[in-house]
Amino acid sequence: MRRFGGLAALTALGALSAAIYAGALPAAAWLRVELLAAHPVVVAVLFVLYLAAAWLVSVRILPTKKALVVVLGFGLLFRTLMLPTPVCLSSDLYRYLWDGRVQLAGVNPYRYAPAASELTHLRDGEIHSRINRPGARTIYPPAAQWLFALAAALAPGSIVGWRLLLLLFEVATVAMLLVLLRRLGAPPTAVIMYAWSPLVVFEGVQAGHVEAAMISVVLLALLVRQTGSSVLAGAALGVAVLMKLYPAVLLPAWWRRDDWRFPAATAATVGLGYLPYVAVLGAGALGFLPEYLASPEDHNIGLRALLTHPFGFTGEVARSVAMAFLFVAMAAALVVIGRRARQDPPGLWQASTLAVAAYLLLVPTAMHPWYVVWVVPFLCVRPSPAWLWFSGAVTLSYVAYVVAPAPLPWWAWLVEYGPLYVLLLASAARLARRTPGAMALRPS
Repeated sequence: MRRFGGLAALTALGALSAAIYAGALPAAAWLRVELLAAHPVVVAVLFVLYLAAAWLVSVRILPTKKALVVVLGFGLLFRTLMLPTPVCLSSDLYRYLWDGRVQLAGVNPYRYAPAASELTHLRDGEIHSRINRPGARTIYPPAAQWLFALAAALAPGSIVGWRLLLLLFEVATVAMLLVLLRRLGAPPTAVIMYAWSPLVVFEGVQAGHVEAAMISVVLLALLVRQTGSSVLAGAALGVAVLMKLYPAVLLPAWWRRDDWRFPAATAATVGLGYLPYVAVLGAGALGFLPEYLASPEDHNIGLRALLTHPFGFTGEVARSVAMAFLFVAMAAALVVIGRRARQDPPGLWQASTLAVAAYLLLVPTAMHPWYVVWVVPFLCVRPSPAWLWFSGAVTLSYVAYVVAPAPLPWWAWLVEYGPLYVLLLASAARLARRTPGAMALRPS
């Protein structure tokens, strides 16, 4: 039976987590431990506290307003504590600030790489010197560029300013999650799965990845899609695609074969977003994307590594064949998910969960921790043990940057992906014992 006494334990877990968020990086610096090396250990401790808090909320605490205030209050505190911290996980944030600066200077962000002589007058020692791939043009789509320009206009060159902007998007994400949970009949305190997730806190406000903004637009599109507005839902999904391209996997998952307005609105939004850049640069408006796809990173790859490396298939031909196979498998899975999905709120939520999971499972390119963040909102209703594990374990991919040589050690890969595949297979086995109709309704 649920008891109010669990609220004190939840508060204690929140306070302890806040102390770790506040003190971990200074402690690592004081101990002279590289911040990136300390990060997986810090996340492991926070992840255990997060699981304990989520368990308390699900089985011991009544979903009262007081409990919700505790959940939301600590979620906001965790993110606020990240605002002044040093950039230590990824240098992507500097590219965002640079792209914003370039746009405010009246330069098309897709025209020149940061190292181009035409941009010499914009360089400084704080941002330009820390950009990764300075010889490559930007890879980020137009809506992300608009966001970078907005941040540059509001707080030029400010890391804290960018983080504050993402914090506003995070508040919007949590607000929309609460609406979605109400529609699905889930307790509002289930939002703890997102609000307290160490992966979300670190890869969002701390690392400053644009995914923190993209998720709020994806949830907005889902909210609108649940109301049956095809054009508005398609437009919102199109904006999400214009922030990060991979939300496009939701298009077949949400599409009804008798409704062409939805995919048309999505395609039109994406097309209009790119049009001003394509009109000037043609295919150059894609920036670094073609080069990236031609020679994708092999950092922390998942299923493709399992299908090829144990058999010695590590050459270019084997890689190309495996990538093509997995992309086709992903497309087929998304079509099946869309055809089986119900169009009521629970059905669309489950279709979204399955589509995101299919993408993360089958995508044959690099798997950075921030790519996993967008599965976390969908853990609020029915947490998948497999994806819950991966949302914590994927942080081990940072080990590749602190060991020599650089490739991810086999043990780190095994800890990340081994339990994920075992738990997914166990879930599939349970579903196989159910009726076919039930298999179509429950995400793994």
